Amino acid sequence: MNIDLLDKDDAQEERLLQDAFKQTIAAMDGSKGQIFEIYDNTKADVESTRVLLKDLKDQTRRLQDEVDELVRQEQKEKQKLVQVSSNFSNYSEERIRASYEAVKTVQVQLATVKEKEYQTRRQRDRLEIRLYNLEKTMRMAESLAMKLGSVIGYLTSQLSDVVTQMEIASKNKFLGIQIIRAQENERLRVSREIHDGPAQELVNLIYQASICERFVDTHPDAAKENLQELRRQLRTCLEHIRQIIFDMRPMTLDDLGLIPAIKQLVRKLEDRKILKVELQIDGKEYKFDNHVEVTIFRIIQEALTNVQHHAEVDAANVRLLYTNDSLAILVADTGKGFDVDRLAEERHNPSGEGRFGVIGMEERAKLIGANLSVISEPNKGTKIHIKMPYPQPR
Repeated sequence: MNIDLLDKDDAQEERLLQDAFKQTIAAMDGSKGQIFEIYDNTKADVESTRVLLKDLKDQTRRLQDEVDELVRQEQKEKQKLVQVSSNFSNYSEERIRASYEAVKTVQVQLATVKEKEYQTRRQRDRLEIRLYNLEKTMRMAESLAMKLGSVIGYLTSQLSDVVTQMEIASKNKFLGIQIIRAQENERLRVSREIHDGPAQELVNLIYQASICERFVDTHPDAAKENLQELRRQLRTCLEHIRQIIFDMRPMTLDDLGLIPAIKQLVRKLEDRKILKVELQIDGKEYKFDNHVEVTIFRIIQEALTNVQHHAEVDAANVRLLYTNDSLAILVADTGKGFDVDRLAEERHNPSGEGRFGVIGMEERAKLIGANLSVISEPNKGTKIHIKMPYPQPR
């Protein structure tokens, strides 16, 4: 009866976590929609600005033609005035005055048109700068939305895979209630990491994009600085998303295999200054089925996580030895160790969290037919041995 109640509680927690995943993805999709909205609005501004700029260019050309024509008229009237002025005796006073007035009239018209042409040209130049900035913002928003769309799509598929795997594991006869609880905690951890990390960063990116949009016309330098900051924050957001994806399931494991994935795991632990791992690989590599390699990778990953959290040292050794009939794995540290006999007690204690990771590794090893043994004593470090037989002879 108690187990049934626990199963019901786990099912409820599972539904809640699935809802949390869905809400997180929905929030990220909403952020992507807002970026697309910025793109659409900017695109509309670009189109209207292009139309207005074309009209201004046409108007500028017409005014330039008018200025040229008035310059020619001014030269013509000046020539007439010079001719009249040099022969006062042959022309009447009225004719001379008319020549002066004609020159003056053309000069006034020319000055007016030149001023209008100057103002139109300035307006055209400002509009060209505005169009350039709008097009740049539009391209930035489009690129950002496409990248986020790709990341969200991939992240959604990965989360769905996590949910499916956790549902399968929760029904597996080899897994006890402690394993199910650990998986539920992992779900909650991933959900929180997404909510507190990329989701919050995406909200900030949307806000930064709106600031850039407002600054494009009035403060182009500030808009440029904000776009640079936007690009930097986007790069940070993508790094966080990639780290979450790697923690859930490294792409290297599917693309290249077990050894490259382990090397990548070791490198990431060292790059993040979490743990320095000495990795040694001996023998000719044997290719296992994909689900077997995933399980072996998870066991090694969990073993290194235990070193990080419990051993109170910053270094570990990992050795993989491919023999003629099996793969032998050793994960060792020189940390504080623990009492192996207490594992049996904690196995039957739902609240026992001390060596929960070891229990999980043992259950994982059973699923793929591997043997796992733990050697440890207080203050003498810990060694975890895994032996995975080949399903068929070499």
